[in-house]
Amino acid sequence: MSDPLSITASVVSITVPALHVIRLLYEDLQQLKDAPKIIKRLSEYVHSVDAALKLLQGVEEREWNLLDTRISEESKTTINSCTQACELFRSELQRWTRHSEDGRLAWRDRTNVGFFKQSQIKAMSEQLQNCKISIGLVVNTATLYISVRHTHITEDIRKTISTAQAEVKGAITTTENQLVAIESKLKDLSPSSDDEEAARPEEDKVEALRQLEVEHKALEASYTLLHELSMKTQEEAVAKAAAKNQGSSTTVTNVTFGSQNRGLQAGVINGGTVYLGK
Repeated sequence: MSDPLSITASVVSITVPALHVIRLLYEDLQQLKDAPKIIKRLSEYVHSVDAALKLLQGVEEREWNLLDTRISEESKTTINSCTQACELFRSELQRWTRHSEDGRLAWRDRTNVGFFKQSQIKAMSEQLQNCKISIGLVVNTATLYISVRHTHITEDIRKTISTAQAEVKGAITTTENQLVAIESKLKDLSPSSDDEEAARPEEDKVEALRQLEVEHKALEASYTLLHELSMKTQEEAVAKAAAKNQGSSTTVTNVTFGSQNRGLQAGVINGGTVYLGK
């Protein structure tokens, strides 16, 4: 088993630059004072990923040790993919708004962002949402494992495990659907395609293809991570962790999960209670 301290350090080494890139993108979006609503919504998604990564930084050595190195490695891959997507989108956003000054969108830039680039902005929003949910589920699973360190699997804990499994399965289904949609779009943009997508200006086509490839990579990373979490939220896996850690000194007595469809669920340990809120 890897040194848990080294696991924590390696995750932090990926998270810190990710937070930097995400904050730069958020600042760029916030500076567009008269931006269309789709940009304002995107900035909210960016902020939510920032919050999820901060919570991930709070996962301690013992939690990573319980989750094992596969979860930490897939978490880092997911974060890296999200960072790359944000860097690319930030670069594209700067190009789309190159005629604007002082946060005021020029007419041609407003038309470009508000109309022609809507599909790419929507795709970025979905990708950020997927990243937020995946990272949030890592935090939830870590919190679940800590909550059973000093107890046997009770009926209440079984209900908590069932809720966690449902959230992970729901996220897997969503990611599968997104992957199918992305693969269809990639096919439409292939050189052999003769439909209306192939008739797009070459510059736009290259730009869209590049973003789709980055998004596809990020979704694949999240999909792998979610499958690892699915195994970790099986009752047998949780019971094994509980039996293994009966001698630990920290008690956590209350765990509440909520629906991922309503927002990020993240764990905060406070005394003897774990609160999982939006």
